[in-house]
Amino acid sequence: MTNDHGGPKVKGRGVERAGKASRAPLLELHAAMEVPALWAAVQAVVRAVAPAHRVTLFLGHLGMGEARVVLTDPPIPEVERWFAARGEENPFSPFIAAHRGVKLYRFEEVLPPPAEFRRTAFYQRFAQAEGWDKGVSVLYWAKREMAAMFSVYRAPEEPAFTEAEVAALQELRPFVGVAIERVQRLHTERLARRGLEEFNRNLPVGLVLLDWALRMEFSNTEGQKGFLIWNHGPEAARALSAREAWAVPAEVLGACRELRAAVEARNPKALRSLPGDVATVTHPRLAGLRAQITVLNNPASALAKPRFLVVLDLRLGAGEGEAATAGGVGGGAGGRMRSLQELSPREREIALLVCEGLSNAEIARQLRKSVLTIKTQLNAVFRKLGVTSRTRLMAMLR
Repeated sequence: MTNDHGGPKVKGRGVERAGKASRAPLLELHAAMEVPALWAAVQAVVRAVAPAHRVTLFLGHLGMGEARVVLTDPPIPEVERWFAARGEENPFSPFIAAHRGVKLYRFEEVLPPPAEFRRTAFYQRFAQAEGWDKGVSVLYWAKREMAAMFSVYRAPEEPAFTEAEVAALQELRPFVGVAIERVQRLHTERLARRGLEEFNRNLPVGLVLLDWALRMEFSNTEGQKGFLIWNHGPEAARALSAREAWAVPAEVLGACRELRAAVEARNPKALRSLPGDVATVTHPRLAGLRAQITVLNNPASALAKPRFLVVLDLRLGAGEGEAATAGGVGGGAGGRMRSLQELSPREREIALLVCEGLSNAEIARQLRKSVLTIKTQLNAVFRKLGVTSRTRLMAMLR
């Protein structure tokens, strides 16, 4: 519930003043798309309605476990280690587990009386160091699992939270919750996309994704090499780096533009499905090289513009500079695709990076693994493919 100016509409003169003070921070909260912006906005809006010695935001829970991300102000050195140790003695965790779905609680509902609390090991080790002896927590749930929480704390010399301040925090709860959910959803979508990209990166089939403006959004290794062959020919492509010479072929761009024009010519209200929006382009000279282009559209939403998925199929004959293969780019005596299929996804990734000319140290840095791990996996590649050197591996896979 909001007032005419977008601030929280709550009862009581103190809460009304807090609501007015929180309007500007609320705008920042509504705009937050990343964790740092979310954290800054949460601090501002919470302190506007309930001034506090400390504010803490807990994110990234798995089930009912402790938060994986803890942001607190004033800052605490080595905050992850601090809150990991704190969680082992936290008196609030059992309360939360026994009251799943609770939206807000005051610390006094959980802790013993103030004088007794100050004698506890938890107070002396953690609360005293953090500078508080009272507070309020606001919680968010995904069914019966913890999703997020923020807490506001006051020092021993500060007054307890008033009913009006607690009511203001209750009014703020949905505003903060929407912002947290938005940032969490973005992180979830990025992780899903990263997983799909990792899965597709080393498939022995060329895949390229272009956005509505025909800019490349994703290309796996085979897609990069396929476009090099398309633009420069099989022999010249061997000596080129995809990082420097990669470009979408003119024939593929032309087909995408025709598909885009066909989509734009339709009734916009009918764009939730795009039946039949597929084009096949054949290389003007290399008859065995072709690309199938499909228009991708999200039928559940009209907010995202369609994309173009390009799947490359290379079946060059021996007279065109390559042994005959099916589905992959290039081919050795046994077929490049068949060789790659002998490897695990991680081994395939390492083999293809070797073919790009990267050293073991460079591969280790790119994959965030040790050099020893890369050497071990590369030896497994040699063994599976029956080669004894990087040079022979490159010759087989090119």
